[in-house]
Amino acid sequence: EFCLLDEQQGGFEKESAEGSTYSHSALFRDALFLYQPDAVDNEMYSGAKNLIPSDASLSVLKQDLSRLKTQFQPFVKLPEDKRRALYKTLCEFLFHEEMVTALEDVLDDICTGDKPELKELKPAQQRDLLDFLQLLGCSLQSELLLQKYQPQDEELFSAAHLLISAISELSDYTLVLLRACCDLKVVSALCCLPNIASADGTLALSTPLVATLTDRGRFGVVQRLFASSNINLEMTESSVKAVTMKEPRFLPLVLYVALYGFYALGGD
Repeated sequence: EFCLLDEQQGGFEKESAEGSTYSHSALFRDALFLYQPDAVDNEMYSGAKNLIPSDASLSVLKQDLSRLKTQFQPFVKLPEDKRRALYKTLCEFLFHEEMVTALEDVLDDICTGDKPELKELKPAQQRDLLDFLQLLGCSLQSELLLQKYQPQDEELFSAAHLLISAISELSDYTLVLLRACCDLKVVSALCCLPNIASADGTLALSTPLVATLTDRGRFGVVQRLFASSNINLEMTESSVKAVTMKEPRFLPLVLYVALYGFYALGGD
């Protein structure tokens, strides 16, 4: 299905004030199906604290991430110049939460056929947002943002909507740390961790894919990024261990949706 929306606004919906009830897009529900086997379309999730197990290896995310990886294939298929332009723009947006929020709102509006509102943004921010939309195949016409798509562009729009929806779920602090990880070129290594983590979350530092994390400075940034998304990361002389915290809710998966999206756009 083209739109991520399913009778609600936004690709994801943030935690309620009580922290006990969530609703999700169709794609997000699919991703979390293993944790909510009784859930059906258009129903609110309850008991969200049990979505992802506590004290579990990152490998618990592997099956869901393999499904989500296909959602970002349209990024991989883009010409390199366009892919890098999208990547660079999104990296800049990570420093500006208002741009992330505005972009998600605009993508939601395009998806539902509503008129996007850009009035709250400064002129320079409006230009940046419109430039990003043009990279996705959207253009400004008669004061309405319209979609001009071939089927493959619909898939590109869907991939961007999924990524922006995930990013918008992350805190300002997490967004800054995510940008730091992009700059430190550790995104590809982080994306590999769920696939190579042992049942108890251990990864040998001698593993080539983990080698970029041996630097203490880089490790400290990644450790804070993971902690902000309810993942505990510790390093010994010979290994790294990554496990979920107590009642992590869905935050570890949301972080990994964002990481996979940036990796698909060419993040190292």
